Amino acid sequence: MLPTGVGAQVPVGNGLQGAYYQGANFDQFVTTRRDAVINFDWHARRPVAGVGAEQFSVRWTGWLVPPTTGRYVLHLSADDGLRLWLDERPLLDDWRGQGLSYHQVAVDLRAGQAYALRLDYCQATAATRVRLAWELPAAPATSRPRHTRGSFAMASSEVVVVPTRYLFSDAPTLPPAPVAAVVEAAPAIPLPPPARPPAAPTSVLVLHPSTEAASKPRPRSYLALGANQPLTPSPPAATSSNRVTTVAARLAAGQAVTLRTLYFEQGQAGLLPAARASLDTLAQALVGQPTLHLQVQGHTDNQGDPAINQQLSQRRAEAVCRYLQAHGIAPYRLQALGLGGTQPVADNTIPAERPRNRRVVLRPLP
Repeated sequence: MLPTGVGAQVPVGNGLQGAYYQGANFDQFVTTRRDAVINFDWHARRPVAGVGAEQFSVRWTGWLVPPTTGRYVLHLSADDGLRLWLDERPLLDDWRGQGLSYHQVAVDLRAGQAYALRLDYCQATAATRVRLAWELPAAPATSRPRHTRGSFAMASSEVVVVPTRYLFSDAPTLPPAPVAAVVEAAPAIPLPPPARPPAAPTSVLVLHPSTEAASKPRPRSYLALGANQPLTPSPPAATSSNRVTTVAARLAAGQAVTLRTLYFEQGQAGLLPAARASLDTLAQALVGQPTLHLQVQGHTDNQGDPAINQQLSQRRAEAVCRYLQAHGIAPYRLQALGLGGTQPVADNTIPAERPRNRRVVLRPLP
């Protein structure tokens, strides 16, 4: 944890660069503009000329320079999908058609350090809203500055839209930092550097109708971290190597593998942070077994409509396949299969047991 409340002289920003595309998966580039803050509710209006009121996407890129050192909580909301990276580390991936959703992501940031920021947004149908806000690190009541020019611009523990002054469309000129900043989050997925106009992503996530969002309550956030909850450190190298060897041996022997942390929130197909470490282990195991092909089976519990559950399980399997592909596994080696709630391994009548059924099983193919 970084020491909280250490401030820095921060230059004044000008917002983020927004690249607007026709199509919900960056299908056709239209234009760029600078957006002072990310707090939009376009209703049924076009966001920019040349882009329709539905089926469009936006990529905001730039830099975030925090005013104080400590643990921030980023508050994001959108209708429909969002993806967020900070210094090329994926912090949020909820890329689908759905109703208004809310997310909280806790990160440790250092005052005056420039963090490369990328926020992707997709709009499918109906309502069109997106917002990026934050809570500043908590500080002792006696030491909370409120309106100091050149440093803080607000009191901590208050959720506000991230102000323009901390967002930069071009890399800001800052004094060298004495210690490299740390963002505690999931393992990095390599991303191309920002360009103008930014290139469309080489792989996209398939948007699905929001029937599931309408039929099941959505948790407030599947990435939420309490203010005092420590982030899980990376395992020692020796332990990680042993896990890779074990998983590789089981798969090579034709055994199905269910990774212990590869589970999902109810009604969700987004990968939880704890699952990413297990998937990194799996990716390393597959790299060492280049002839091995896998059927990636998605499963759900028995809550809700069976047809929707089958679609949800397919999306879970596809989410795992996409993650592995982003880590160097060829697509032809992976086969996604959704099985819904037809193969439970735990008692669905016991609420505490149901999460075990919301899983992905990795089965070697002949």
